[in-house]
Amino acid sequence: MNNTANQSLPANAASQVLFQNEQFDLANEYNPNTSTFIPQTDGVYSLTASVEFQPNIMGEFTLEMVFLINSDIIEGRNSETFAGNIPAILTTTEILQLNAGDQVQVAMRSTAAGAIQASPSTHFAAVRVSSPAT
Repeated sequence: MNNTANQSLPANAASQVLFQNEQFDLANEYNPNTSTFIPQTDGVYSLTASVEFQPNIMGEFTLEMVFLINSDIIEGRNSETFAGNIPAILTTTEILQLNAGDQVQVAMRSTAAGAIQASPSTHFAAVRVSSPAT
């Protein structure tokens, strides 16, 4: 999944990242209208989210990205500081135990206003990890 249009992001405010362009969804578990992944099966899942962000300022800024499970921030988060006004790319990956029906979303915060870019660098992926027990 990736973005179809740039998404404005105000400074110091957490916002859900939108991934409206669905490339493929083999199990019909992703809703591009709400940018929500809802697994149909209990199991261990590998989640990856990446965002290309263009700040409106020239200078230092910090990006933070998290996975939300049923609207709760999970332990894993990625936070990095960047400088300049070139696009910054932030990626986070987690392996999590999810239950069928859990709602997974991605949220991001920046200390500088700017825009999440509609580019191949902005994307979300989820896959259930197979194991002998599943």
